[in-house]
Amino acid sequence: MAEAPQLFSEQELTCSICLDLFTDPVSTPCGHNFCQACIGGYWASSSVCTCPLCKRQFDERPQLSINKVFALIADKFKQTRPAALGDVVWCDVCSGVKQPAVSSCLTCTASYCSEHLQPHYNTAFYAKHPLLDPQEALRGRTCSTHRRLMEVYCKTCQRCICAICVLQDHRTHKTVSVQTERLSKQKLVARTEQEILNCIKEKEIRLSDLKRKLESVQNYADKERGDVEHLLDEVSASLDRIRTQVVGGIQNQLEAVTSKGETMVHRLEAELSQLTDRRATLEVQAISQDHISFLQSFEEATAPLDEKKHDDADEEAELSLHFHLDDVKSSLSDVKIKVDEIWMVLGLKKARAYIEDVTLNPVTAYPFLILSEDRKQLKRGEKLQFFRNSHHRFDVWSCVIAKEGFSSGRHYWEVSVGENKDWKLGVVTESAQRKGLFDMSPTNGYYAIWWCGSQLRALTTPPLTKVKGHHPKLRQVGIFLDVEEGQVSFYNVKSGTEIYSFHTNTEFTERMFPLLGTGDKEVPLILATAQHHPA
Repeated sequence: MAEAPQLFSEQELTCSICLDLFTDPVSTPCGHNFCQACIGGYWASSSVCTCPLCKRQFDERPQLSINKVFALIADKFKQTRPAALGDVVWCDVCSGVKQPAVSSCLTCTASYCSEHLQPHYNTAFYAKHPLLDPQEALRGRTCSTHRRLMEVYCKTCQRCICAICVLQDHRTHKTVSVQTERLSKQKLVARTEQEILNCIKEKEIRLSDLKRKLESVQNYADKERGDVEHLLDEVSASLDRIRTQVVGGIQNQLEAVTSKGETMVHRLEAELSQLTDRRATLEVQAISQDHISFLQSFEEATAPLDEKKHDDADEEAELSLHFHLDDVKSSLSDVKIKVDEIWMVLGLKKARAYIEDVTLNPVTAYPFLILSEDRKQLKRGEKLQFFRNSHHRFDVWSCVIAKEGFSSGRHYWEVSVGENKDWKLGVVTESAQRKGLFDMSPTNGYYAIWWCGSQLRALTTPPLTKVKGHHPKLRQVGIFLDVEEGQVSFYNVKSGTEIYSFHTNTEFTERMFPLLGTGDKEVPLILATAQHHPA
């Protein structure tokens, strides 16, 4: 059976409010048709009841009924549309049967089939209109509720909405077109862009300065490294020359003396062999019973010994080595001392990279110690300073522990001892004994040195270890702690040399605390405020 011709176009069956085919169509007294929900929402958003198309005003809100015949026609028309597979976008210009769109124009905010897209290709007016794939153009641009293009911006909600949203949930909100809002926000974009440009210029300048500085640092490091390596190469070459000359000289003398000695040995061995042979002959003749043979060989057997005269004393003197290397060995010892000092100074510089700001903990202080308000100084007092007893407090040893404890890493701090005549410095484990009289030693968790009078000792397991070296001008002591390496080192800050080191060769498993102690009532010990130094 042939299809009946279509009586209405899609445009005639489209609601002018939702711009879609009618759903439950109703007719107003003025003769215009709308979806029941659309006209109801439109009138609900206005205090005056008018027709959205002709603007005719009604005194009272009309009672509208669904036009069932018109609804049936709209439903039939929907069925004649090509099946919408997936998210097909239809041409907005086609009348009657809609054709799928092949492109969407962002400027026109419309989609076109191949026929109705031609003006965009052939007319100069549309030349600059951006065209996109319909699916891409609508992605993010259609209302998720009504599946219509979002052409309105709600200032109240700060988001894009479609025309139907305006008539429903946003009817009391302040709305403008997306183009109007774009122009408004474009000014903000321009201002933000300028701020970004200014920021980019600033950062480019900073980046350039930073790169220049890094290059300068690299050049300086390269120069210093080159100078040091050159000096070390020269020192190494000089030592090689000394080694070659001195060791070679010793070897040459040794070889000459050895050669003379071997010659003397060979001569004496030959003479000894001849004498042994004559003695054997004499022994045979002495026991011989042949008188005639004895008498015939007598003259030969008793002939005088034919020995060349040799001055044994002079020959032996020639076997002595005469190096005269006392000055050389003394100079090399001085060089070794200087190299060791350089190594120790480098050790201090490395340690100072880990400097800490240490303060004293009054809860641990011996009762007669006087602490400054900033907890940086202490000295021995005449009167009792702390009355409250604590299991953390020393009650025999005149010491105090710092508030800061270290359970990992490397740490360094400095203490000014000045002319103080009795002081102790070091570290102590968190669980170490503090009450009563006991030996301050590594066995008991104490790693410290003690200056008393004019002698410096390491508090090792008795007997105490006298620290080598002369330390009359020791005025400031640096203490370095390496928890993982189990190392505690002490430095003379002024000279940069190492005073003494404890090496356990195992990691400290407890928190370690700085330890200070003094019996001097005049000169305080002063903890230095941290000032970071480059490694």
